Parts: sequence; C-alpha cells; structure tokens
Amino acid sequence: MKKPGRPSSSPKKLKDGYYMLIHMKNSKTPIRIFRDNLKELESLKVQYRYHNLEYLGQVKDNIWLDGKYKGNFTNK
Repeated sequence: MKKPGRPSSSPKKLKDGYYMLIHMKNSKTPIRIFRDNLKELESLKVQYRYHNLEYLGQVKDNIWLDGKYKGNFTNK
C-alpha cells in the first residue's frame, strides 16, 4: 500500500473562465462548475433551471474580475 505523500506547498489556481455554483436539493455542499465563455454558462442555466444557481464570477490571471469575489485572488 502506498503511503500518502507530502501535500503541495503551492496554492491551487483556477483556470481562466466563468464559474457558477449549483446547489442540489439533497446535498449539503454545492458543485462549482467552470465554463470558457458566457454562452456556455447560459446553456448551463437552462440545463439546471430547477436547481439553485449562484454566479461566482469570471477569473483571469488568478483574480476575480466580477461577481461575488470581485477583486480578490483565487487562492484565498
């Protein structure tokens, strides 16, 4: 059996794009979904129209450009 390794010391980085949270009805933790452009994000709203959706914002170069965390770094 393999032993667990040392955890990474560098913070995780998010890809550049748009993020949304989907709160499922029978789940405590939401699902964070990434899309490359707004058109794909709009189709996601149609697909999950009966769930609670929360727009998190757009990420570029590890900084939130708009939305809930506007102006903050992504590794907080």
